[in-house]
Amino acid sequence: MTRIKNIVAVFLLITAVIIINTGCNKSAKLTKDEATKKLAVLQSKSDIAKLQWYDIYEKGLIPGGAEAEKMLPGIKTAIDAGDLKKAEEMIAKAEVLLDTYSKTGLPDYTPPAPLATPNDMGKVRKATIQDLQAMEFLGIPRWNYWFNFVGKADDGTLYMAYAYINHHGTGKFVAPAVFAYSTNKDAGKTTKVSFTSEPKMTDDKDSRTWLLKDGDNTLTYILKDGKISVKFESPDKVIDLSLTTKFSFWYNKGIVPPEFLPGATMAGFEEPGYAEGTFTTKGQTVTVKGFGESENLSCGGTDYRSALLKYGNEWWVTFNTDQAAGLIIFGGKYKDAGLYIDGKYIIPSSIQVVPIEANNSFTMIFQTSVGELKVNFTCWGWDPALYEHWATCDGSYNGKPLTNGFAWLEHIPQGGVNSSPPDGTRKAPVKK
Repeated sequence: MTRIKNIVAVFLLITAVIIINTGCNKSAKLTKDEATKKLAVLQSKSDIAKLQWYDIYEKGLIPGGAEAEKMLPGIKTAIDAGDLKKAEEMIAKAEVLLDTYSKTGLPDYTPPAPLATPNDMGKVRKATIQDLQAMEFLGIPRWNYWFNFVGKADDGTLYMAYAYINHHGTGKFVAPAVFAYSTNKDAGKTTKVSFTSEPKMTDDKDSRTWLLKDGDNTLTYILKDGKISVKFESPDKVIDLSLTTKFSFWYNKGIVPPEFLPGATMAGFEEPGYAEGTFTTKGQTVTVKGFGESENLSCGGTDYRSALLKYGNEWWVTFNTDQAAGLIIFGGKYKDAGLYIDGKYIIPSSIQVVPIEANNSFTMIFQTSVGELKVNFTCWGWDPALYEHWATCDGSYNGKPLTNGFAWLEHIPQGGVNSSPPDGTRKAPVKK
């Protein structure tokens, strides 16, 4: 008899638990699977908000982003516990927070608007050797020489390299110069070699050559009209790269140096294009083909990076594909760009930034006089100290696919927030 009572008691307890749980969720509209998927979307939106992985001067800041981020662990706990009513309520609140934008926190100013008159080419032209040798542009002293490379070897391995020689507006070499390289086999590792000794510079009518030596390491940086070459040599490695340039992007069309951020004036030119070369390690050589970019930047007044940390919204993007190439620069409210399509220099009339995965992928959509260009970027490595990302890209031009695309990004959010870097393995969905 006692056993029967115990069985009945257990049955009644189980029934009560079922009734209680049913009562807790009787008004919940989401299933556990649906709530889990919504949480994943919220996490993505939260990451985008935190890293400002979008055009903040177009949409505004997300003031409730930090509050929403703090809610995410509680939502997961509620889902795991089966309290879907609570999870649903928290999800709804977090969605409102992450979908609410405000421009109140954005410092306002009125920079030039070169995209407003896309048919006005200003003084855009192909840079010459005299431009490459110049130590100032429009009265503003040269900031740097910088070379980027991203490409692929025959075995599918991705390679990155960059080199820079800084002047920082002083008219002389500012140590250190740096050469760096990486592969997607170990995307979290970037090898950097510094050169602190004064370089030797040689000019002639057709070129400028920098020769830097430090111990057993040598860097040769050669600038010519239409071709930039960089060669790094060490006891166990030789990296030899060359960039072919067909067009030059000039800041603000080369007319007047734009105060793209208050106190930070910029001038000069950028030259993206096709690049190729070799990476040799302990006698083993691989051939790489891809993209390169030559930066010739002048800055006046405030260090532009300090200004960017205050104003944010930097999207410095340069890319090259078989069909199109380009250079895009956002900084605060300033927007500028130059594209090279079918052998013609094009200034877009508008640029839309579409985030996909924070710190990893995004799409840019350009409206131009020759149609729509859509480029999807997926980063596979980065240098967090410099906010530099290297990437592959694809997309379409008037509906036709872009091929053999490689790219570079510098993205500095307001306040300079960093997070986990791309690891070279994630494949973000392409935004259609």
